[in-house]
Amino acid sequence: MYICHPKATGSHPQPTQKENPNTPYRMKTFLLSLGLLAAGSLTAHAQQETTQLVSDQIVIPVGTQNHMFIKSFSPTVMNYLADHPRIAVEFETANATIVQQGGAWFKGLQTGTTKVVLAIYQESPSFKDFPDYDHRLDEVTFNVTVADSVPAQLPVLLSDWGIGRNAVDEAMKGAGYIDYNDTYAAINPGMTPEELAWFEIYYTDNYEYPIVYNMFNEDGQLIGAYTLVNNATRLGYQDESEITRELEGRGFTLVGYDEMGWPVLYNGKTLTQASGGIITVEGQYFRMLALEYNDEAPAAVNHVRLDAPTAVVKKQGGDLVIDARDQAGQTVNVYGADGRLLQQEVLHEGENRIQLQTNRPVVVKIGQTMGVKVL
Repeated sequence: MYICHPKATGSHPQPTQKENPNTPYRMKTFLLSLGLLAAGSLTAHAQQETTQLVSDQIVIPVGTQNHMFIKSFSPTVMNYLADHPRIAVEFETANATIVQQGGAWFKGLQTGTTKVVLAIYQESPSFKDFPDYDHRLDEVTFNVTVADSVPAQLPVLLSDWGIGRNAVDEAMKGAGYIDYNDTYAAINPGMTPEELAWFEIYYTDNYEYPIVYNMFNEDGQLIGAYTLVNNATRLGYQDESEITRELEGRGFTLVGYDEMGWPVLYNGKTLTQASGGIITVEGQYFRMLALEYNDEAPAAVNHVRLDAPTAVVKKQGGDLVIDARDQAGQTVNVYGADGRLLQQEVLHEGENRIQLQTNRPVVVKIGQTMGVKVL
């Protein structure tokens, strides 16, 4: 992995102390839920005549779960998003013996080449992120070659904590990335300018790692760098992986696994903590690699797995709406971006509506299940 340090004539300041203790922007409490919401003007890259993928020719290893980042959307998709909160996607394979489709992901089963279709649907009126099969908006076909082994070079992730936005921009563009802020805002207008202001977002035509989010504190100092991981297996879950092994080779020590099963690593020389998580983008659940400033080595963490909640969580306006299902009677904890407990309620049967005390992203944790990130 490239841990890129931009050239400078002197040392850079460390991030201010108020952003420092316990890294309040730790990945598991600041995962962005980026289901596409739409309104407002579009940049030239955001809307094209046809829907465009990061790549239409990809090579994946046998036995790995994959996603596909959509670079831009057709007018048909954008018109739908103008007054609907999300799209839903599903993959279709021309040869199920080579590539298996699992809804919003696909997996290589044996070596060979076949075509796969990414189908874009309206979202079901009954189930979040689930397709309405009666209303197909668009589709894009791409070629998938499955090989026994497909090494992938990890992306540029900055860890020169405390540098400013101009230095980050110079470093990212020098590494071949393009500024993706305006396009990202156009296809994600449900994220407010205040929420997007924490980030500088960059894109590259790399199927494996197409997007990098660089995060800044209130003083404009770099405190985190995050990237989408298209191939889920490259970032291990409850186990060592390609990414953890490369980080260890670059001076990180594997501390353990957090409560959701993601690896936690630390580099004391660069004061960097590495971890993982899940991020919702374009109707797909991508894994994400996070590097964050932390001047205190994390304590050993247990290898514990929490199940996903069965309750359905979504946001409507300023309210959090939860369909309790079989989690009625359990406690709901709502955490802010800094990890603080904001609200606590007990679920009753059926639909529960909680008026949120913040317009920032929140993490919702129900009982002993894993937290869910909600805008």
